[in-house]
Amino acid sequence: MSFMEQSLTEAAPRAVRTVDNVDMLKAIADPTRVAILSALMKTRQDLPVMSVKELAAELGEPQTKLYRHVRQLETAGLIRVASTRMVSGILEQRYQASQQDLVLGRGFLQEHAEESVGVMQVLLDRFRDGFFVAFKADSQSTGEVPAAEEAYRKPALFFSDVRVSPAKAAELRGKLEEVMKDLNDANTEDPGGIPVNLLIGCYVPADSDPGR
Repeated sequence: MSFMEQSLTEAAPRAVRTVDNVDMLKAIADPTRVAILSALMKTRQDLPVMSVKELAAELGEPQTKLYRHVRQLETAGLIRVASTRMVSGILEQRYQASQQDLVLGRGFLQEHAEESVGVMQVLLDRFRDGFFVAFKADSQSTGEVPAAEEAYRKPALFFSDVRVSPAKAAELRGKLEEVMKDLNDANTEDPGGIPVNLLIGCYVPADSDPGR
């Protein structure tokens, strides 16, 4: 097998991109497309460039299953063709994310509530599935994990349904925003580190009444 690669000259990927149109929102309302996007955004520095064949190997999915999803992500502008190469006489396209981070605009999500629910469901399901895999692996371990790694390898899940003052609720939300801000800091990323998956959320029930 022989190949010759040609890079395409385009602007560098954006640092942060806000999801601000329905096509983008619909594109990430699917678990396979979110998995593809995650694979292409797994590092902020030097975003990966991968072919559909390489993505299929990374995700453990049939290559033929991914073409439609890749096209939809490209049409929505979330990924782009970064290079092409001839592999045994066949032109192969290799893709890169168009941004290092994605932000879901609150106002826009509220305007498109139906599509937004789909996105949130995909993200919640993705976290749930990954958490259970890690939880089962941890519960079935027989002491092979070094003690020094226990502090960060043990899955953690916390759920609270508690009544607090509005001031305390604002304080708690502020602390969560500080955690998110720290994680989004480019200096936090360690290319040689370990992947960490977090789901951070906080809400006040819609029918709550602070006076009762």
